[in-house]
Amino acid sequence: MRVLSFGILVGLLVTSTAFAQGRREGAGRPAVDRAALEAALEELKAPDLATVLGAITRLAEFADGRATGPLTRLLRAGPPDELTHAAIQALGAISDPDSVDVLIEYTRHRRPRVRRLAVQSIAQIRDARVNDKVNEALRNALRDSNDRVRGVAAIALGEHGDRGALDLLFLAFERNVPEAAIAIGKLGGTAEAERLAGFLGQRQLSEILPGFDEFLRRSNFSDDAKVDLIHKLEEIAGPDVKRFLANLVASPPPGLSQKVKDEAQRVVRIIPDAI
Repeated sequence: MRVLSFGILVGLLVTSTAFAQGRREGAGRPAVDRAALEAALEELKAPDLATVLGAITRLAEFADGRATGPLTRLLRAGPPDELTHAAIQALGAISDPDSVDVLIEYTRHRRPRVRRLAVQSIAQIRDARVNDKVNEALRNALRDSNDRVRGVAAIALGEHGDRGALDLLFLAFERNVPEAAIAIGKLGGTAEAERLAGFLGQRQLSEILPGFDEFLRRSNFSDDAKVDLIHKLEEIAGPDVKRFLANLVASPPPGLSQKVKDEAQRVVRIIPDAI
């Protein structure tokens, strides 16, 4: 069983936010200079690895769909590992629905790192025409033999908003994919919050808190349900609970109600400081 430290917990939350941030940044990119784009595309044909890698890097920065086809052809030509990694990440930055099929192929690659990069890239593609295909690929990746691939797939399902995957995410959590708690917290309702709380005392608290954090920071999750989660944490009061709730109060999400803040502060006050 993997046990998450408090530091890793914070890291998971940052990773989760990064998926959504990447999509937002891609939405408002300035127009790409045609000559610069064409120069980078031409350099994909260069004989030396360094030039090709530099071209892929620039194409990722441009995030222009005109690079999807050339990058796909490069991948299917079987380039060296370093170029494979870079091209997959570039397709994620571009987020063109036309790259879904090749990325799905790479979610089944023999090397775990490639599968993980493909999962992260495909998760950045948000288009109604391919959402079902993407969600299916992410659900399949949640069953991957590698724990890191399963972890990024779980987070990606949450970011992609696949509520139909909730039962699968709970199954993954039960099977030691702690990142599934993050997705559950992003997607679940009151019933799922209760279900996740049912693991208190059975699983490491550090595996459950990321999910609670998502529930508590959501604007579309009721105050009463948030207070109920705080009460459940009060029942197992300890230094980790105190730090968690203190952090919530110190860095509240926009719109967190005073009712929830007051309840969190009350629990923080009654838990003794760690000796």
